[in-house]
Amino acid sequence: MKDMKGTWLRRFAESAFDRATLERVILPALADLQHEAGTHSSRRQGLTVPRAYIAVWKTLLICMVTRRFRDPDQHQLPTELRSSTLMSIVSDLRYTIRSLKRQPGFAATVAVTLALGLGVNATVLGMVDALVLRPFQFRDYQRLVVVWETQRQTGDRTPVPPATFLDWQKHISSVQQLTAWQGWTPTASWPSEAERLQGARVSQGFFEILGRLPSVGRSFAERDHDHGNNRSVIIGGGLWKRRFAENPTIVGTEILLDGEAYTVVGVASAGFEFPTGAEIWMPLAFGPREQLDRKTKTLTVLGKLNGEQALTEAQTEFDLISRRLEQDHPDTNRDRGALVRTLSTAFRDDGVLGFFGVLQAGAGLVLLVACANLAGLLLARASERQREVAVRSALGASRGRIVRQLITETVVLGVIASGLALIIAQVTLDFMRTSVPPEIARHVEGWNNLRLDGRLRLLIPMLAIGVGLVVGLVPALGATRESLTSTLNDEGAGTASVKRHRMRQFLVVTEIALALGLLVAAGLSIQGGMRLVRQPGGFEPRGLLTFDVSLPENRYRSEHVRREFADSFLAKVSAIGGTDAVALANVVPAAGWSPSVALDIEDRPVPDPARRPVAGFRSVSAGFFSAMEIPVQRGRAFSIFDREDTQPVAIVSASLVDRFWPGVDPIGRRLRLDDSRDWLTIVGVVGDVRMYNWWDGVDAAAVYRPLRQHPPSDVLNGIVRTTADPAAATAAVRHALRSIDPLVPVDNSRTMTRAITDMTFGLSFLASLMAVCGGIALFLSALGIYSMMTYVVSRRTREFGLRIALGASATDVLRLTLKQAATLTAAGVGIGLVLALLLGYLMASALYGVVAMDLWTVAAVAAMLASISLGAAYLPAQRAVRLDPAATLRDR
Repeated sequence: MKDMKGTWLRRFAESAFDRATLERVILPALADLQHEAGTHSSRRQGLTVPRAYIAVWKTLLICMVTRRFRDPDQHQLPTELRSSTLMSIVSDLRYTIRSLKRQPGFAATVAVTLALGLGVNATVLGMVDALVLRPFQFRDYQRLVVVWETQRQTGDRTPVPPATFLDWQKHISSVQQLTAWQGWTPTASWPSEAERLQGARVSQGFFEILGRLPSVGRSFAERDHDHGNNRSVIIGGGLWKRRFAENPTIVGTEILLDGEAYTVVGVASAGFEFPTGAEIWMPLAFGPREQLDRKTKTLTVLGKLNGEQALTEAQTEFDLISRRLEQDHPDTNRDRGALVRTLSTAFRDDGVLGFFGVLQAGAGLVLLVACANLAGLLLARASERQREVAVRSALGASRGRIVRQLITETVVLGVIASGLALIIAQVTLDFMRTSVPPEIARHVEGWNNLRLDGRLRLLIPMLAIGVGLVVGLVPALGATRESLTSTLNDEGAGTASVKRHRMRQFLVVTEIALALGLLVAAGLSIQGGMRLVRQPGGFEPRGLLTFDVSLPENRYRSEHVRREFADSFLAKVSAIGGTDAVALANVVPAAGWSPSVALDIEDRPVPDPARRPVAGFRSVSAGFFSAMEIPVQRGRAFSIFDREDTQPVAIVSASLVDRFWPGVDPIGRRLRLDDSRDWLTIVGVVGDVRMYNWWDGVDAAAVYRPLRQHPPSDVLNGIVRTTADPAAATAAVRHALRSIDPLVPVDNSRTMTRAITDMTFGLSFLASLMAVCGGIALFLSALGIYSMMTYVVSRRTREFGLRIALGASATDVLRLTLKQAATLTAAGVGIGLVLALLLGYLMASALYGVVAMDLWTVAAVAAMLASISLGAAYLPAQRAVRLDPAATLRDR
């Protein structure tokens, strides 16, 4: 007793057994095992005291379940143990297993029904956890924050200038350390080809703050960040494997980036690709000019909160520092503030919450349909077992004991269903993780972490047990509420009234209503995805090849060199056989981003410069509109005569005209971009072009400039229209580019149709998952009405036999049977229409510009669901028609 005093083991034993059992059975066995564990030989064999306790309890439970635990004196199970609470629970479990074995069909139906509902929710919760709640697998990620600079009047957030970042570093105290990075896309020169890499320039402490030091080599040292001496790099594990075959001697090797030699000092840890998609990092160094720069906003700032500091305290301190900088530097920092966000929320795309909100709502509806179906099945089973319950009550069983037995069955089925649900969720998440193209998955933070973690493996069984307790309680209480005499006198021959089955009918109506709402949501998602992909985008995507041309920064700094490259490229690619048109632009539809610019409209001054109107900005070569087949509605397109030494001109989209010059010819009017001194004369109006950024709605208002007057400084998007297979032209384009400059790579080559498909992948993915949820809900609702009608027919067998014997025709019996199903279906569809309209409008607001309410879709889905529900009721009705009256009346 002393060895067990104050331990959880003793408390558990005392709650499960009485004192006599403890003294006679449990404690002697524990003492023997503890003695054995203390011997020298046993310790060498690995038998410790904790293992001894585990062994004795495992043996005890096995013996109780299998009835092999015998009292050494009486050769039978002790009376104290037999009457204990634990033993009664074990007895309930044994009885439940025998009962379910007698009706495997019922057990399988309940388990599969609940497993489908739980499996869908486990899958969605796994996605939410990996992609929304914990997209970054970093140490102390809860304390990691991202800080932006903001414009107080508009609330817009922007990257941070170098001088502001350095001031923040000096004065902040609520954050342990601040680090920063800026995008970097170097062109690597390999022996056989050039390749554009995705990377970042990072300041000191970047890898240390994230807790992901290189697995090979070292991190950046302080000397690596000296201006003019930052020629070291850390490469990612993927690049190390792809280009260097995981050579362990890679440290110290030089590689050529943008025509300059860099030394590899380390290899990032496995799976580290932060910022999203990065595979190479170099030190960020600030020269004397950068240290004073408060205008060039290129840095993303990352920090880790002190352990005792909260996010709100950090925000307050950054606000104070921003006010101080505004006083010290009024020319550059006027109306500038700071915005602090946790790392998990900082890079969340607009529309993601609406996306997963819709998806989680769909999964929740599936679970509700499954619960309603499960409740209907349990109600039917409880009605069938009323005589059994009455007999047990007559033999002395208390109501609480019977209710516990009935609930135990539901809980056991819930545990079985949870195992199936976890298997369903794991298989689904594995399939999603491996089926998405790598070029898409690597840019979705957290996608490679899609899996069930320990929390979900614990949550789903707990949820299953909770559902079993809640859903099983009502049928159990109902089965034990009936009068003992009336139950034993009623032989259960088909005289049950509709009132007696009102709850079961209510559940069927609920299933149909929830299924209709979910099916409408799925239909609207599918329709929205198809509309976004198939609706005219303002150009002709068929026959177009699109690709990226990356210009090394150190060799293409001047605008003159970039213009010469563009002219040479257009001339070379135009000479390729089968090419109809070639163009270059700073961005094309479905590129994944859409640059914007602030506008000044001549004769329409804006009182507040910070609130100037914004439109999309496109820098395009001559022939762009003909290559894309974008219609020129007024004026003219750009030509080869729009050069850097000619009048600055612009072309605007139709949406921009409707916004600023409604009913007025804009040709000849002028506008200015950002803080430029040049006024641009509008020479043409073109149709609106959809950029397929579905989370931003329709991005149509845009200003176009000739590429020769405004050549992009980094990446050019190439467009080739060909009569042949666009994908087959990639090799010819690469060859033409190699003849111009072998160090300039062609990346991301794909047809425009494929680009649009990739860009709308998220919406298509949502539509697919919603379709799966809708299909499951449809199956469960059909199963529910089929089960209910099967039960009704079985309970009304004598009634139907009597009707047929009295002359009722098969059509009369069929009509009588289907009438109840039609009534329930009509009620469910009526309630479901209200729910469907509500869900439709909520989805339209959550996914604005993508999902639109469509009454025809609602009507079509309602008709389909009604047909399937009546079809599910038809099979049991046919069984009623085929009854033999004589056999039915004779069989009681």
